[in-house]
Amino acid sequence: MNTAIIATGSELLAGLVKDSNSKFLAENLRELGFTVTGIYLSSDKKEDIIRTIKFASENAELIFITGGLGPTEDDLSRDALAEALDRELIYSEEIARSLKDFFARHDYKMTENNFRQAYLPKDAKIIKNNNGTAPALKIFDNQTRFYLLPGVPREMVAIFNNSIKKELEKLSKNKIIYREYNFIGIGESTLEDKFNQIKIDSQIEKSYQATKGEVKLRLKVLLSDSMDREKTETMLDNAEQKLVKHLGEYLYSKDDKDILEIFVEKIKNSRLTIASAESFTGGLFAKRLSDKAGSSQFFKGSIVAYTKEAKINLLNLDPQIIKKYGMISKECVTAMAKNTAEIFKSDIAIAFSGVAGPGSMEDKMPGTMHIAIKYNDEIKTIELNKNYGRSLNRYYATQIAFFETIKLLK
Repeated sequence: MNTAIIATGSELLAGLVKDSNSKFLAENLRELGFTVTGIYLSSDKKEDIIRTIKFASENAELIFITGGLGPTEDDLSRDALAEALDRELIYSEEIARSLKDFFARHDYKMTENNFRQAYLPKDAKIIKNNNGTAPALKIFDNQTRFYLLPGVPREMVAIFNNSIKKELEKLSKNKIIYREYNFIGIGESTLEDKFNQIKIDSQIEKSYQATKGEVKLRLKVLLSDSMDREKTETMLDNAEQKLVKHLGEYLYSKDDKDILEIFVEKIKNSRLTIASAESFTGGLFAKRLSDKAGSSQFFKGSIVAYTKEAKINLLNLDPQIIKKYGMISKECVTAMAKNTAEIFKSDIAIAFSGVAGPGSMEDKMPGTMHIAIKYNDEIKTIELNKNYGRSLNRYYATQIAFFETIKLLK
């Protein structure tokens, strides 16, 4: 069944508020087997909402509208849907009583404009909102089903999970079985090219998503009533085995955990300590680690040694190493990692040096990055030559450091 999502609110169009509602709905609808054909943003103006509803209705039989159900003059989703469907607005005594009870329970003063929420398009069904004043609404119009939901994410999510999801499970004729894989160290186009060389069942759909410093691959199968779920799972298992065999060196997870979560979990379970020395990353590795609650259990600290003098004075680096090899070198980060482990008495030490950009340094191009990881009296070095721009270069280096350390701890 084709589905559309309409998010209303001028603040969304202005970029002042993130549209988390559409993301939540799209993810859940996909899992339930619905095809989202469009996600639309509309201003608060009634004529804009009407136009968006009519456009979405041309290609979708199930439409979700979020926002615009509150008590103020710019909350016009009810009015817009009523007009788009050529229905009158009806005053609901049931909603009015619910509003009075809500304000009385919370000892709030109820102003007259709150009764705007008691109006609903004719024949609309009320879906109770236990977390706010604006009830959700369900309307059938010919072959199209509409859901109007509050724009407050907490309220919208609760209504969807508690009151709508079960209805949709019965409505969906198909289910989607999908797997998600997360990769680091390989680009989106290269991943697609390599995976296309692997033969998998033609019923499996592939989609790729390049995110910050990594790539996601999703495999999915639309499971109809005539298909056997167990056989479909086996089909995906076979595809996964081939994926791991040919591209496992870049794969860090098969679920929705991000690389930092996995890294922290691995360090905690191993009961190891870690410290870092950072040059061009400027403390980003340490910040990302220390942002995680409980990181003081394993993270001993970091030294940001940005200049040559700082490397010599803070990390006790031999000046001859810098003179002979330069700061942007395997030899420099190797010494940085070794000395960091000694300074902090840590089990693991990770060091970074490179050229973030936009300019070059020591005749090295932007995106030239060196990482060293000391663990178990051995030091692994990684050289990267990928220029994504100053900010992403720094972030990408920390991603690689997390990934390579996880591999060492396996």
